[in-house]
Amino acid sequence: MPRWDTLAGRVLDAFFAGVQEAMPDYHQPITIFGSAAVQLCLDEDCTSADVDLMVLTESARLRQIAKSLGLGCSGTVRPTYGVQICPPQLFLPTPHYLQRAYTEVRHGLRVVLPHLQDILIAKLHRARTEDQEGLVAKDRRAFQRVRELCSGHPTAEDLLADLIQCEPYFRLPHDGGLNSFRLNVEDLFSSLYEHRLDVEGEILVPARTAEQSLLRHPKGTVTEMLASLQPMRD
Repeated sequence: MPRWDTLAGRVLDAFFAGVQEAMPDYHQPITIFGSAAVQLCLDEDCTSADVDLMVLTESARLRQIAKSLGLGCSGTVRPTYGVQICPPQLFLPTPHYLQRAYTEVRHGLRVVLPHLQDILIAKLHRARTEDQEGLVAKDRRAFQRVRELCSGHPTAEDLLADLIQCEPYFRLPHDGGLNSFRLNVEDLFSSLYEHRLDVEGEILVPARTAEQSLLRHPKGTVTEMLASLQPMRD
């Protein structure tokens, strides 16, 4: 459960109240990600420059509301701490993140708070420079802090299970540039788990095997599997 009495929580509450007042008909979900999510759920001392929010529509208007409340990226709550409105392309967690996300209606708005493991995986998309060595320090600290406060989770096995579902993220970019996600994953396993990751053998091959297995299922079998997920009703 999120703690709305943290710094990030107070900033968000003020923003959500402002959105509800200015846009009472806004019903799109607002997703909290980045270090603010870690602060809300686990460690009130985990802060960053901004509270990152992923939205689907009305980005410009939401930014204007944040600015009018003094909660923009250079807001008045504290130096350089405010709300950063982001498009969906900037939050890339596991494809199944909504299945384990926490949702809450706050000031009339539908707020989505992804699982911390999805928050951490999304951090691994941070762009790298050609000469960069190792994971960015603040991202490594985020993984360390979550593991310290969650009895060692995510373990290497936890992450591998999720990364197998993220196979498209490991493909080479169309422009032939760096695959920052892959390099960050490799550095994370090397530095935090002391494990030299075999991306091909431990992630890509299992991902392809799972995909081929699914394609081999007769349609009737898949239909029956999906039907079995439907809840019973009186």
